Amino acid sequence: MSTRLRNLDIATLRSFVTIAETGSMTRSATRLFLTQSAISMQIKRLEMSLDMVLFERSSGGMLLTSAGEQLLQYAKQMLNLNDEVIGRLTAPEFEGEIRLGVPDDIIFPRLPDILKQFARDYPRVKVKLTVDQSKALRKQYEKGQQDLILTTEFKVGDGGEVISKQRAVWTGAEAGNAWKERPLPVAITRNCAFRTNVTQALDKAEYSWQEVANPDNVAVVEALTSADFCVTAELEQTIIVGREVIDHKGALPELPVYKIIVYAPSEAADKLSYEMAGYLRTGYA
Repeated sequence: MSTRLRNLDIATLRSFVTIAETGSMTRSATRLFLTQSAISMQIKRLEMSLDMVLFERSSGGMLLTSAGEQLLQYAKQMLNLNDEVIGRLTAPEFEGEIRLGVPDDIIFPRLPDILKQFARDYPRVKVKLTVDQSKALRKQYEKGQQDLILTTEFKVGDGGEVISKQRAVWTGAEAGNAWKERPLPVAITRNCAFRTNVTQALDKAEYSWQEVANPDNVAVVEALTSADFCVTAELEQTIIVGREVIDHKGALPELPVYKIIVYAPSEAADKLSYEMAGYLRTGYA
């Protein structure tokens, strides 16, 4: 009696591994550019095909069962081999270096996975990443010091393409109280794209506030905010470690929507940078 051969789907295994790493279907769906329903269906079919439960669903997240732990090791090996094959056999004509500039407020959660996918598809291309303020990146791009850049801006500059829109939100320490203080303690980096609109929103609302820090380094603002010394403004998509969006119920002024913009050359001018821009469009859309 013959046994019907069964095949494991690589895309499903990638979803399985990502859920195991993040502990969340929602975060995994975002990372893989899928809907939550699609990734949920993938796991359901995988469990049915293997006739075993791979995850325990709890309020704390998705936890691997003993069967899931076993599958995880094999799944990682299969994905590594798949990615190696794809990397070696595809796009051999592309090699070189891309200079990419990105502001620090939109690196997470999307950019790491975008770069990972690009490196998988174009293994001979080196990406030189520069992290700087949007204004500085614009100047570098205009001078030819960057091949393509992402920015967070209120208005689109010449040659820019809007690939996403994100509202700026007030953030503070987890369960913090700094936002209740008067005057409101605020910290924003010196050249932050949000600075002007944030301060104007406060002044327009005739809100009592004071700036407790205006450093060049965003890490200083993050540390002060996480310590509940102050509040700041961040994009709503940002992964916030030690901080959370303030549920102020209208007590603080509403902040505007910002645009995530890509500045990149045409395909005819620079095909490699044009290809990278396509990954950024998909990843941030």
